[in-house]
Amino acid sequence: MKKFIFLAFLGSTHLLNSCISSNNMNQSLETNEPIITLAPNTPFDSNTIDGILATVGDQVILFSDFQQAIQVATQGQSNVLPSGQIVGGSLTPAQANQVLDGLINQKVLQVKAVELGFDISEDELESRIQEFLKQRGLTESSLQSQLSQMGRSVDDYRSEFKNELLKQQVIGRIISPQVTVTDDEINNFYLQQTGSVKQVSTVKLRSLLLKIPENLSSNPNSFRPIQDIEKGISAGEDFTDLVKKYSMASDATETEGLLPPRSLSELPPVLREKLSNLKINQVVGPIYIGSSAFFFQYLGANFSTGSDLEKNYGNWKAKLQEIKFTERLGEYLNAERSKLRANVRPFVLAK
Repeated sequence: MKKFIFLAFLGSTHLLNSCISSNNMNQSLETNEPIITLAPNTPFDSNTIDGILATVGDQVILFSDFQQAIQVATQGQSNVLPSGQIVGGSLTPAQANQVLDGLINQKVLQVKAVELGFDISEDELESRIQEFLKQRGLTESSLQSQLSQMGRSVDDYRSEFKNELLKQQVIGRIISPQVTVTDDEINNFYLQQTGSVKQVSTVKLRSLLLKIPENLSSNPNSFRPIQDIEKGISAGEDFTDLVKKYSMASDATETEGLLPPRSLSELPPVLREKLSNLKINQVVGPIYIGSSAFFFQYLGANFSTGSDLEKNYGNWKAKLQEIKFTERLGEYLNAERSKLRANVRPFVLAK
């Protein structure tokens, strides 16, 4: 079991960590700016031993780096040929592409760590490695033995461990501060995941009221304000501004359409039926009630005391934070990959 945990750690870090054999290109002496290069636009030939597979700014990923990452991720069961054919094991082309994506993403984080001036001293690195081994009941001797079985050296391992620590520093500085969740978001996440509408005590809404002219009662959708409001919503206008501009409620300017919390029984059926699928700030409407048309902005739900959400609040919060973290990290990596002109050589993976 200890060996499995250790190998899993190596696999996960290698997917995101820099390739230990990759070379950095020289910077321009004239401009002192990094030379941006692109991976070759021709496939590897059948006799290729090694070569550039991908580039990220002035960083390169060699084909041998990719092969090593594949072997680590599959514990030596699979390999990839220059033709793109996957041999051995049960690794799929999609999973192999995820390994390559991991290598590219780590290069992005490596570049960012340099930009931010992050570094790990040898003393700190040694301390963190010893702490990791101790937590998992491993010794330096068992470390060396397992690395040897995988055809890797202690220096390789230290390099990857250091890159993992630098990655964590970048994520801690840039991504983690963006991962915040509110009580309303957690409540709504729980509602969307479980559909437990019956556990909802009250719903928070903002409303926009329009009174339909008698001559348009048979065709209320032709009422111009309704059309204008729908266009405004589609264009992303602030719903509060639309309330103040169009609502015919006497207190619209003062309350900005904010309603006291409503119980489920007080909600229009069409709104109640959509409740478990609504997102915070989503607008529903027009909903026709008598001679009036309503637009409702969903602001969140409150749950009954003793509900399943209340009992397991911490777990639901952690789940939502994890989802948001993955989204923010993905958005950041995609943006940085574009800035650094990340490029992959023509390479089709196949089983």
